[in-house]
Amino acid sequence: MKKIALNIFILLGIVLGISSCKKDNYFVGGELHNPKINMTTYDWMKSNKYGVFDTVLMLIDKAGVKDKINAPGITFFAPTDYDVYNYVQARTAAVQKVDPKKMWTVDSIIKYELNRFRDSIDIYIAKENLLNTVLTEKGKKYKNVKGGEFFASYEETRDPALGYNPNSTVIPRVVMFTYLFKPVADDINITSIVPPVGSRVLVQTSNAQTTTGVVHVLNNSHVLFFYR
Repeated sequence: MKKIALNIFILLGIVLGISSCKKDNYFVGGELHNPKINMTTYDWMKSNKYGVFDTVLMLIDKAGVKDKINAPGITFFAPTDYDVYNYVQARTAAVQKVDPKKMWTVDSIIKYELNRFRDSIDIYIAKENLLNTVLTEKGKKYKNVKGGEFFASYEETRDPALGYNPNSTVIPRVVMFTYLFKPVADDINITSIVPPVGSRVLVQTSNAQTTTGVVHVLNNSHVLFFYR
């Protein structure tokens, strides 16, 4: 299993090289060219030719939660292997404050945290189809299946890295997933939300419509389960 952590590190270098390009129907911060996918959410993630969900799916299998992400009519804000890697790095930094020789790996998640994974995956799932067409600029508050709250929004961006061109009249838009650690008003300016109130995550690939639900893929800088 130590090879898994190494593979995540190698994968990090590989996908960073491709993440800024249009490949395999992906945009960084954008939508799929063809949002209609004739397979389940699980199978679509498994079919990714760059393997960016391989470790996530392995943990889903180990925790026995495949049915959760394949439940009909749900939206899954899917973490990637990068996000697992970021979590492993953060957990390692935390345990090394106690013992500098200790490491936290994917093996550690499997050995000690499958129950946590099984429970916490629910923060990424909503029991409704949150297509880009129903999301708004200011965002709306929704509940996840764990009982917590988040905002989902479809916001204009003037970030050149996300496709903005000042010479174009078309302003690109991106989906944002704003997870709440504390209750906030429904009409809050979501762009002002920062820890410890909440955390905003860019969706790097949005509006995937599988045979079982909707998938929005979270940015590679996200830390699994918002560990902090």
